[in-house]
Amino acid sequence: MIKKAFLPIALPALLLCLFFVASTGCKPPAPTEPAEAVTQTRFDQTINQDKLILVKFGATWCPPCRDVDQELKMLSGQLPEDVEVLKIDVDENPELAQRYGISSIPKLMLVRNGEILSEEIGYMSGDRIQSWIAEYRGNTP
Repeated sequence: MIKKAFLPIALPALLLCLFFVASTGCKPPAPTEPAEAVTQTRFDQTINQDKLILVKFGATWCPPCRDVDQELKMLSGQLPEDVEVLKIDVDENPELAQRYGISSIPKLMLVRNGEILSEEIGYMSGDRIQSWIAEYRGNTP
């Protein structure tokens, strides 16, 4: 049973994913690693650090989310050491999704000291992710 508070997140995300699947055909999903289980406490501790955190909200059933996961996997080891990636599965963490008003996925945010510096919705290539991080990496609030 879906909680009423989750419907504003689930319905638009489902419609977006259905549109994506219908427009690209029925290809098998790319393998993806599930997001690490994150408690709200760990999430808050991570984003409140004085370093750049890339937060990716998504779901395993969402094709564009899986594509972003593949880009992040390819970037593993190429991102600056002072940048941390935190993946949040909206199905496993509906409270965090609701707190940040996540209505479309994938949603990526750059956060430092608990402050959202920038947000992007939708697929981003690895090159775009790297240049986006570079824009904010040296900036301190």
